[in-house]
Amino acid sequence: MNFKEIVKKSRESIINDICKIVSIKSVEESAKPGMPFGEGPANALNCALDMGKNMGFNVENFDNYAGHIDFGEGEEILGILCHVDVVPCGDGWICDPYNPEIIDGKLYGRGVLDDKGPMVVCLHAMKILKEMNVKLNKKIRLIVGANEETNWECMNYYFNEKKMPFPQIAFTPDAEFPLKYAEKGVLQYKLTMNISEQIEIEGGNAVNSVPENAYVILPQQYKNLLIDKLQLIEKKSRCKIEIIDKEDKICVQAYGKAAHAAHPEIGVNAINAIMMVVDSLSLKNDLGKMASFYVKYIGNNINGENIGANFYDEHSGKLTFNVGKISVDNNKVVLHIDNRVPVTYKCDDVIKSVKDFIADTDFCLEEPYATEAILIDKDSFLVKTLMDVYKEVTGDSDAQPEVDGGCTYARTMKNCVAFGALLPGQENNMHEKNEYLEVEKIDTWLEIYLQAIYRLAQ
Repeated sequence: MNFKEIVKKSRESIINDICKIVSIKSVEESAKPGMPFGEGPANALNCALDMGKNMGFNVENFDNYAGHIDFGEGEEILGILCHVDVVPCGDGWICDPYNPEIIDGKLYGRGVLDDKGPMVVCLHAMKILKEMNVKLNKKIRLIVGANEETNWECMNYYFNEKKMPFPQIAFTPDAEFPLKYAEKGVLQYKLTMNISEQIEIEGGNAVNSVPENAYVILPQQYKNLLIDKLQLIEKKSRCKIEIIDKEDKICVQAYGKAAHAAHPEIGVNAINAIMMVVDSLSLKNDLGKMASFYVKYIGNNINGENIGANFYDEHSGKLTFNVGKISVDNNKVVLHIDNRVPVTYKCDDVIKSVKDFIADTDFCLEEPYATEAILIDKDSFLVKTLMDVYKEVTGDSDAQPEVDGGCTYARTMKNCVAFGALLPGQENNMHEKNEYLEVEKIDTWLEIYLQAIYRLAQ
């Protein structure tokens, strides 16, 4: 079916709806009565459901954990899985990330790519099909979660507590085109060291992001020594490092580049730089021990070879290793780790290997949280149909389905894949400052999702 003419007329209303929902700060916070993930995610969820209701769809809110928007009838369900929560923003944005603006053809705002923008485009695709009275044989159900960026309690509540049926076939627009037929396992845990002295160190704001900022407080006596070392450390760490006087102490601040933990090679980890700074001083206290461990076993290595996490397979390549946060809690230094595990391994394989490797150090592995890998048959109806749609709309006839380190809702069921929304050549700045969407890409997104929903629902 040819949707090109109606696509051109839809861009402005789509932009308006994206701006509306992006303006809601939906970072997860402490629970409030009736708001399990805080006020922001609840407000964003209700905003999405209200959009669907105003389009004439049937909507249901499941206690502000999740919701769905239904279109059509049929015994089978085609699911579209999206989320309204976002990661924290950090500093240095070109505009207020919750007051989206179009600058030089780019719509800036937290969530325009991950995942509010793609969700709105899919919702408008449903609206267009409804207005065209297109005959479909499946019910279309857009399922919206409110804490995808953390622990997925939204989906657990929706499917397991509320016993909502799993769609027979589904996709999530929360990655990149052409299509992800497999996703690495996601393993998050803490590496902790007991301390008996006061340490002031902090960096990062989310375990699943490469941290762009980190700092440590040190005695003033080390200032001149560090000044002599900074140029070399900056070169090795690729970070900008600043020393700020603070009464009888100094604050050493590192500035890196944020990125999604699934792609740590895109970012520059500011925690690495701070650890190199501390290690260069050869301190004999707890702070020195911590930095020595870090530099020896982790350092700038993003594949975990030095800490027993050297896993690889032909499908998905090497494990990725990201230190997303560092904090001091309850007399412990805590490194918050995110690993993306090759698809032919279990997360327990990594846990055991890392535990064995650090057994004789001052660090322990605690609180592992694992989501296992998925692998969908490349010859399945789902994969082949979506690949055909992508190739026909974009003209990218050589495209092949891919494996990714991202963790999407595709893992919630047996027959679901990540399909878009980033196009080849489109900058992947999810989880980074200045997240933006080139507005001209909206037309391509909409045409792809129109065709995808139409064909999968036949």
